[in-house]
Amino acid sequence: MGEFAIERLLTSRWTLLTIIFFARTGVGFQFIAVAALMNPLRQDLQLGYGEVGFLLGAFMITAIILSIPNSIISTFLGDRVTLFIGLGALVFGGLIFAESSDYFAALSGRLIGGIGAVFITVTGAKVLTDRFAGREIATAMSFLGVAWPVGIALGLSLLPLFSEWLNWRGAVYLTIILPALSAVTFFIIPLGRSKAPISEGEPEAGQNRIRARLWTISRPEFWLIILGGLAWPLMSSGGYVVFSSFAPTYLIERGMSQAEAGLLASILSWLIIVTIPLGGILVDRTGQGDKAVWTGCLIAAAAIAMIPVGGPVAVWIVLSASLGITVGAVMAVPSEILSAKSRATGMGLFYTIYYCGTSGLPALAGWLHEVSGNVETVIWFSAFCLVLSPVTLFAFRKYQQALAPGT
Repeated sequence: MGEFAIERLLTSRWTLLTIIFFARTGVGFQFIAVAALMNPLRQDLQLGYGEVGFLLGAFMITAIILSIPNSIISTFLGDRVTLFIGLGALVFGGLIFAESSDYFAALSGRLIGGIGAVFITVTGAKVLTDRFAGREIATAMSFLGVAWPVGIALGLSLLPLFSEWLNWRGAVYLTIILPALSAVTFFIIPLGRSKAPISEGEPEAGQNRIRARLWTISRPEFWLIILGGLAWPLMSSGGYVVFSSFAPTYLIERGMSQAEAGLLASILSWLIIVTIPLGGILVDRTGQGDKAVWTGCLIAAAAIAMIPVGGPVAVWIVLSASLGITVGAVMAVPSEILSAKSRATGMGLFYTIYYCGTSGLPALAGWLHEVSGNVETVIWFSAFCLVLSPVTLFAFRKYQQALAPGT
């Protein structure tokens, strides 16, 4: 009985979700290390703020370039090997960064770590879709989504403390612990088979070596992923990231102290750590993913739009956390349209769209700030992105219906 219980635990999809959650948390933890350790890092390596900023962004540069190639690699090598490569790159990149003696060594470590981040994120999402498609997929995707802000929150809270006890290099060494432990567990845990239906003539679900073709996605699936994939970056980057980045500046301009403005803006980040998994569970229980996206985005958009108008800022920021309930639903979109054969390529494309939005929308917000000379313009832009997110999901549904047989 004991051996049977252990076997069930090791083969459970929830165990797999837990491991990928911790691996993805490790990605966020290492990503934010530059920001959390900025002052001692600058002093030791004699860096300017521009160089520090590039070190922070370099971690994400590889994401746009490698999301689709990652799908090709996982097709040939398999999901397990691809995850091992990603976790190994995260560990190796962290070691190089911790031992760096100049800017270029630090940059090399960050780029290698960024490669690992892509492999873990895209392949992890594909593996979870294999195991959860058709059941609790929104819950699984919401936990994958929330792992990133959890890692960032832990990094901002813990790494400065460890830097004081040790030094900034010792703190960076701590960022390799989660990926190293995750790599060990992947030796033990089977990734399992897909639960999605298998089309006639299609490789068995969960079979990762599709040797015949590299671009394993049909034209309708391609356009569905493009339309469905826009909803996520518009909500996450255009809504959450842009607002969180510029809200403190706006509040300071309105007369708040820097500490008070930072505290108010951080409320949203802490609240979405709760609302994201709750939203995923709610969507799976009710089956109303689209309604969750419309409700969460429009409430958040209205709350953010009210901040320039006036009223209790803290209340509007708390209400804006409703955008968290949308994450599981928008991240689950690929599971609805991708066959087991096209899932690796489709996930790569889905994440390419996401990372383009992650890079482009904050940059567009910064440009709007410079052109208008008014940070209030950026607040309105953030609200507009949140309105646009469910609109793109609506367009996705219309195209999906048009492709359905008999329509």
